[in-house]
Amino acid sequence: MNPTCSLPPGRPTPPPGRPARRACGWAALLLAGLLAGCAHAPLNAPLTRLTPTEGYRAAALLDPSPDDQLSVVLFFSGGGMRAAALSYGVLLELSRTGLPGGGRMLDRVEAISAVSGGSVPAAYYCLYGDRVFQELETTFLKRDVQGEFFRSVGSPANTLRLASSFFSRSDLAAEHYDRILFHGATFGDLLHSPTPRPFLVINAAEMDSFAHFPFTQDTFDLIGSDLSAYPIARAVAASSAIPVVMTPIT
Repeated sequence: MNPTCSLPPGRPTPPPGRPARRACGWAALLLAGLLAGCAHAPLNAPLTRLTPTEGYRAAALLDPSPDDQLSVVLFFSGGGMRAAALSYGVLLELSRTGLPGGGRMLDRVEAISAVSGGSVPAAYYCLYGDRVFQELETTFLKRDVQGEFFRSVGSPANTLRLASSFFSRSDLAAEHYDRILFHGATFGDLLHSPTPRPFLVINAAEMDSFAHFPFTQDTFDLIGSDLSAYPIARAVAASSAIPVVMTPIT
């Protein structure tokens, strides 16, 4: 015989299912808290050995006395998508500019220094070469990248991740750039490129002192980090992180 219990007189009978719904609600809140707490931006790989003649640095990769007297260095400025389009146009015109002795002006580019919007075509060309002319218009220039990003910010899963103290909007932007453009590429891929490519300098600002912060191994020596393992997408995100709208990359 099953025991029964009765409610005190006058208390309404609770509707069936309320305890179960309340338990599911608490479980969902607990899961959300765990997801938010687990979100963490990737940490820099430590520098295990300091070797001034190795790594992605100008002294190790640029020829101090080239045989050819013609050497081209490009500087790409910021300015959002318009700056990216202008920088892409410069690369395209240099690829169409022939030289008297043969070859293209683009092939004589030794280095590219870029910031913000200009860093996207610069990094794409230094990583993929002439693929930039077949792919970048579709994958970036004529795509609603900004709209896609802000829609992803408002998604339930990313809203929870952004509640973490160790994950921010710029970390989410780095993931977005990596997904549509760089596909896991690091500065080590630039270092070990099978074909000669220009030396890339992506520039940002250090937010405590507003000092210049170029993404080279010389800079990463000072913070004890290995640039070769660092994602190119995170450098681009740091370079293009507009204050207030975006957050600094740690």
